[in-house]
Amino acid sequence: MKKISLTVILATLFVILLETAPYAGVPAIFVLGALFLAPFVILYMAYVILRNGQPSSHKFEERFYDDWDYERNVPR
Repeated sequence: MKKISLTVILATLFVILLETAPYAGVPAIFVLGALFLAPFVILYMAYVILRNGQPSSHKFEERFYDDWDYERNVPR
């Protein structure tokens, strides 16, 4: 779980820095390079989450959100 959280934090930080870089006066060549790398960073983050994540113990019919203790009101 530690690797997942570190990857998510670093990928989020990368995207935030990418969004603020033009306003901070970063040269355009660096911004364009980061824009080129952004899809790979996001794909790597998704890969780490899917590879190391733990599946939910609940079915979709039982709970809509796994992190919220709410029973679905679906007629059975």
